[in-house]
This record gives sequence, structure tokens and C-alpha cells, in this order.
Amino acid sequence: MGLRRQRVLLDAIKGLSSAIYAFMVFFDFEVMSMAYKAIYRKWRPMVFEDIVGQSHITQTLKNQITGGRIGHAYLFCGTRGTGKTTAAKIFARAVNCTDNRGGSPCNECEICRGILDGSIMDVTEIDAASNNGVDNIREIRDDTKYVTASAKYRIYIIDEVHMLSDSAFNALLKTLEEPPEHVIFILATTEPDQIPQTILSRCQRYDFRRIKPREIILRLKEIAYGEGFNITEEAYSLIARLGDGSMRDAISVLERVVSTCGTEITYDRIVEILGIVPLDIEFDMAEALLSGNASDVLAVTAKVVDAGRDLNVFVDALIGHFRNLLVCKAAGEPEKLLDYSDEEIVRFKSMAEHAAYEKIWYAVNLLTEAKASAKWVKSPRVIYEMAFVKMCVPELDFSNESIAARISGLEEKLASGAFAAAPVLEPTAENKKPAPEKKEKKVSVKLFNPIPKDKLNSANPIVAAAKKWEKIASSATRSRPYLAGALVDRPITIDNDGFILLYDRKKEIGAKKMAENQLNLITQLVKKACGVDLKIKIAYSDELEDHIIDFWALPEPGSDVGDSGAHKPSPNEDPLNDVLERMEDFVDSVDGREFLTFNRDEEKFSQASLDDKEEEGSDDDREEFFEEGEQDDDQ
Repeated sequence: MGLRRQRVLLDAIKGLSSAIYAFMVFFDFEVMSMAYKAIYRKWRPMVFEDIVGQSHITQTLKNQITGGRIGHAYLFCGTRGTGKTTAAKIFARAVNCTDNRGGSPCNECEICRGILDGSIMDVTEIDAASNNGVDNIREIRDDTKYVTASAKYRIYIIDEVHMLSDSAFNALLKTLEEPPEHVIFILATTEPDQIPQTILSRCQRYDFRRIKPREIILRLKEIAYGEGFNITEEAYSLIARLGDGSMRDAISVLERVVSTCGTEITYDRIVEILGIVPLDIEFDMAEALLSGNASDVLAVTAKVVDAGRDLNVFVDALIGHFRNLLVCKAAGEPEKLLDYSDEEIVRFKSMAEHAAYEKIWYAVNLLTEAKASAKWVKSPRVIYEMAFVKMCVPELDFSNESIAARISGLEEKLASGAFAAAPVLEPTAENKKPAPEKKEKKVSVKLFNPIPKDKLNSANPIVAAAKKWEKIASSATRSRPYLAGALVDRPITIDNDGFILLYDRKKEIGAKKMAENQLNLITQLVKKACGVDLKIKIAYSDELEDHIIDFWALPEPGSDVGDSGAHKPSPNEDPLNDVLERMEDFVDSVDGREFLTFNRDEEKFSQASLDDKEEEGSDDDREEFFEEGEQDDDQ
């Protein structure tokens, strides 16, 4: 049956109903409506001024009506419950009203009453979710050819228009672009991104905003006054938050609470009826998580479960709680961004002062991941408890967020003086004690194997190789540049096994770690560079501070050596000449390819490049750089 036939049949039915209604009124029958009407339907706005939080749209529509600049197609976008369909219905009455008042319908004239009770069929509302086929749109297109029956404009309100099929959109396109003068289309949707651009370009688009909590509260107070409800201020705030920007959702929550507890509505009753976790429990859990108290975390979780609360809802609330802490830390005036009472905002601020950004970030990431994982298991409690404990014991987690949270905790302790050193007492006559004699540190043979005294001289091949360490390091890092920080300019000492690379315990932990990880490679590279099979060891300088050998000062074989092993120069030795001989062998690596050498004959430094020597192809040049037995095996 086409729309035209339906309209004729409904007109007849409405006419009969109006006649019966007039008959009952004439004979003083009591007219009663036995059907219950939901609060959100009963209190649906009747004029533009009653629409909450959308004045930027309602004022524009009123100006168009009063100025006679009415468009042929409108698109109302926004989240659920923000007033899209309500505004469309008010607009449909206003453009047809015979006595509109400043752009709003009077709701008293024959046209307004007829549209309200459905007796006038010139306003058609269609749900595209169930009428999304091309045939449904073709019926609308064919019906637009007929003139209106009673009203000035024939208006089609298509709700959830994004549900139309592609063929239905194509069928609507031409009619939407050039409709008859008496036809107006009003499209409403929650997902405008799914509407074809060809449709969007032919409509006047209006975006409905999420309604602010304080505006929802004002409307709820009007309803409560009209219905005789007694609601506390805390209950108003909670209902507005639960509405989440939707006026209809907030009124639906109110209706659900009223059906259970009657006209006396309090915060505690709403929490009990809706199964919401109280804000105090949220604060207890957040405090336990931030302080790392795993025992309290598990206790609060058990309390939530024993009370019959949904853990998924509780975790959602916790994520929102940490978001509120972030707002309090980052925003200058959090009161404008948080929908809570003044006392609650003070509590959030107090907690935020002791919560680092890194911990908040870590908590939100951890809870979000746990919520995603909990969807696939039968017992989400286990997943959530593991996530809670992991946050209390960040050592169990090796993610970047966990490491940042641990570093932040250490910084807080340092700033608070938790790691401050004990005060040093000035020595007095009573507490002054003789300084203990310094004892030589004992180290294991694995770390330091002493060289016998008779071999501790310049003839030892280990000593000769150690004096060429800078050359060896430069050659070794030429093919492995990333090892330069661990080898080049590295202090070393020697023992009976080979070289011991020394590192500063406070400043070179990373370099020592890299050397340890690449020890086998370094051993091979050193052997290749110096031609001697030596063992390479890694140590901190303070571990061998009593065993470091000055191999530059070792004597020649057969010369006098003191008890300390130090070299005693003979009277005929020239110390300056000895230094110049050492500087002749000195090489300072610039970038792995260029070097600065000292020429003793000319008494000046000169710059040499390995690239230049390689281009000349001279083996003699490399022999000058590496002494006998030190040539690179690659050549």
C-alpha cells in the first residue's frame, strides 16, 4: 500500500476519532488516558526555547522562519539524546504554524494540534534503520509530487539516515537536490561520516553539541518540580554525569530511579539501585595503586566484587578517575572541566599533587590493556587483579611506561630527601679515632692474574702491546664504529693474561655493559689488530685501584727495579728524549680515518689520513703506522 493510500485511510480514522472525542466532551464524559507516558516523552520540549544546550542551532532556525529564508534540506548531527528529532518536530510545526511566535510554534492553532496528534499527514517521520531500502525512498519520491493536504509544507523527517543503503541514497539524491517548493527534508543522524558527500553537500548541516552537566541539572530540577520529586544536590550531579551529555539518557536514569525508590531520591539510593561503585571506593583504589600497596588493592577489589558490582564498570570508572587527576594537574582551572561538586574537586586536587604524570599515564595504559584482555576470558577478575598488582610492583613490567613510572618514583624520593646521606660528625676529643690503615683490596685471580716480577719489564709482549693500545683501539673500531665509546681513549691495565679495560663506576655503566656484551668480538678485533693472542677482561677502576700497573714506567730487562716495581732511570738517560720517543708513537684518533702524529726530527705535529694511504696503495706506509707484527690481517 502506497503512502498516498495510507494517508487517506489514516485521515478517515483520525476524523472518526475526532468525532468520538467531540461527542464524549459534549456529553461530559470523563476522558482518561490509561497508557503510561515516559517522563522523557511527557517532558519533550514543545518550542525551541525548551531545547537544552543547543541555542546556537535553535536561534538560527528561528531566524530563518521569521525571515522567510527556509531551506529545502537540513541535516541534524550529534550524539544520542541531544535534541535532533525534537528540533526537527518543532521546526515542522513552526514552518506550518499560522501564528508562530518569534519563530517557535504556538501549539494551539489547528495545524499545530493536528501535527501533534497526527491527524495531519503532511509531516512524515521515517526510521531509516527499518526502512532503508530503495523502494521506501521511491515511495517518498513519488509522494512529493502531490500538494499538501492541510499544511503549507510537506516535511519528511528521516531519522538515522546513515542506515540507508547506497541505492536508497542514489534514489534520494535527485529529489533532495531539487525538491518541489512545498517539500522540506530533515535528516537526522548520529554518524554523519557514513553519509555520502553528495548528500551532505545538498543539506544545511547543524551539529548538536553534548549537553553540559549544569544544563542537564537545570532541566532535571524543572522536571522534579513539576512531578513533585525530592532530589538532593548530590543526586542531581550523579544523574547528570550518568547522562554523559545526553538529556534523554539523564531523564531515563531519573525515571528508573523513581520507579524503584519513589519521589525521595538520594545519592546513596542511586548508587544502590544502579550498581554504581561509590566515589569513595574509587579514591581508595586510586590511592592504593599510586602508593604501590598491593594488599589494599586486593582488599578493595574483593569489596567491589562482594558488593555485586561489575568489575568492567569499575575499571571504566577508575580510568575516568585517573583522567580527572590528569586534568587537575595540567589544567589551570579544573573546575570548568570536571563535572563534580566543589568538595569532590578538592579531593581530586589533593590526590593529584602527589601523583606524577608518569604514574597516571602508566595506570591508564595498564587498565586499558587489562579491559581489552578481560573481554576474552570467563573470569575478568583475575586479569584485573594481575593488572592492579603489576602497577603496585612495576618491577614485574618491563614496558617503557613502567620504567618511566619507576624513574619518577625515584625522583620523588630524591626530591623529598629520602636518600639523603647521614650527617657527618665533626671529630672531637671524645669521638676522634685514628684513621685505619688502608688495606690493599684483594681481587680474584680471574679478574687480575699478577705478572711475575721477573717478567714485569718492557720485553714482555703484553707490555709492548699495551703501549700500542690507542693504535689497536682505532684499528679495531674502524670496522665496528659503535664500539668506539667502549674502546677508544679507554684506560687499561695489564696482567699475566692480557688487557683489562677500566671503566668509571658512576659514569660509564652503559659503556661497560656494551663491552661485556661484545667481549668475544672485541677479543677477536684486538687479536686481529695487534697480532698477539691476548685475553680481554672488563672491570671497574675501583675494583683494581691497588693493582693498576704503569706499563709506561716499566724498566728494560736487566735494569734495576725497586721494591715497588717502579722504573729507576739511569744517569745517562734523557727524560725529555724518552718522552719524545713515546710521543712519536702517539696517535690521536679524530674520526676513525684521520690521525695526528708527532715528528721528532721536525719537532711538530702533522695530520695523516688512512684514506690517503690506502689510495696510494703503499704497504710501506701501513708498516710505518703499525710496527712489525701489528699489521691488519686484512691487508
